[in-house]
Amino acid sequence: MNMHNILNINSRGEFREWLLENSGREKECWVAMSRSKTPPLGVLPYIDVVEEALCFGWIDSILKRLPDGRLVQRLSPRRPKSHWKQLNMERCRDLEERGLMTEAGRQALERAIEQKK
Repeated sequence: MNMHNILNINSRGEFREWLLENSGREKECWVAMSRSKTPPLGVLPYIDVVEEALCFGWIDSILKRLPDGRLVQRLSPRRPKSHWKQLNMERCRDLEERGLMTEAGRQALERAIEQKK
């Protein structure tokens, strides 16, 4: 799989700004991330990447390593009938309570809830 649209961002806020501007028209992006509690500069914590993606109705998928050793996570819009893990549904509810969910994220969650009925 070719990696294109690799984002050079340094903060959760920068990623959110990119999603605000591009989530409605881009098909994917790749973000450097780490599962470490103290990631290096230019690498976001995994939870920040996933939570922001969920806010916009996007999901994480493939993880790859760049030649410089950084891990990048592929993110893309959720398909309407995609399977949701309970953990991500709970994260969305928490993000809604914190005022972070967007309309696209709410709609994706509502579709998931309807499918589970």
